[in-house]
Amino acid sequence: MARETQDNRIARTAAEVWETTANEAGELAFISRILVQAFLPHSDPKKAGWIRKNGNFTLSLKSGFEVLEDGTPKFYGLPYGSIPRLLLAWLNSEAIRNHQDKNNENPHVIYLGRSLSEFLEKIGIDRSGGKKGGITRFKTQSEKLFRSEITVTCSGADMIVERDIKITDGRFVFWSHHSPEQQTLWENAIELSDRFYNLLIRNPVPLDWRVLKAIKQSPMALDLYMWLTHRMSYVEKPVSIQWETLQQQLGAEIEGMHHFRDKVRKNLKKIQTVWCSLNIDVSKPDTICLYKSSLLVAPTKIKTN
Repeated sequence: MARETQDNRIARTAAEVWETTANEAGELAFISRILVQAFLPHSDPKKAGWIRKNGNFTLSLKSGFEVLEDGTPKFYGLPYGSIPRLLLAWLNSEAIRNHQDKNNENPHVIYLGRSLSEFLEKIGIDRSGGKKGGITRFKTQSEKLFRSEITVTCSGADMIVERDIKITDGRFVFWSHHSPEQQTLWENAIELSDRFYNLLIRNPVPLDWRVLKAIKQSPMALDLYMWLTHRMSYVEKPVSIQWETLQQQLGAEIEGMHHFRDKVRKNLKKIQTVWCSLNIDVSKPDTICLYKSSLLVAPTKIKTN
């Protein structure tokens, strides 16, 4: 069977979204508001530290490392691209599900399923092998993500608030990357740190999993969809945003404003194919304009106590 093209996948998703809501289809996803203030790198930064600044908010990433037998550190590198974004959205969605289940005595534990193949299908990653296949890329990017540390900083004229956040307190993964269909004897799981779990369940942004999977080939498209879903939830009057401001938030590593604008416009077309009511003007050279639009997913109130 021929692999579905991205254009066909987006067109099919548009029809599905038109027919049923994410909630009705069981495709409701979430992402933390903190994680849409500034996004992960699009491409490999090739260094052990990385910073993205958005106004008075700063997101910093530090690579995890281990000390080798000779005493030298081995750095795992920083997560980048689409896979960490999909993985974070899935973890966030499961954390919300656990939080809402009052019978769940340990909501910090996120169960992954009994096979790698099963899990990759859940989050929309292809199960191909080889050096550049989905399995290898998932293994590499998940290792980078779970071993990294996030620092969020909010600063002002007379204050600074900073939090170091470790993503997990433990991982219990037994599946085989060589035999992804093989079932494990034990349930694979990730235990989220208390601080990261609390960040995920506090006022998350609701998303549609079908849209995430449809535009998964582009981290820029994923960032735009997440950011616009959050931003449009409180747009009442027309809002103008400087292209430079958006670049700091979405693509600070993309050289040249002309190149950045072109990438935004190209990926926005994918999103508007699915989100038909999205009213945004990106034709001006200095600013983009947001207008009140119907949301794909209605805002969801999550109780945190």
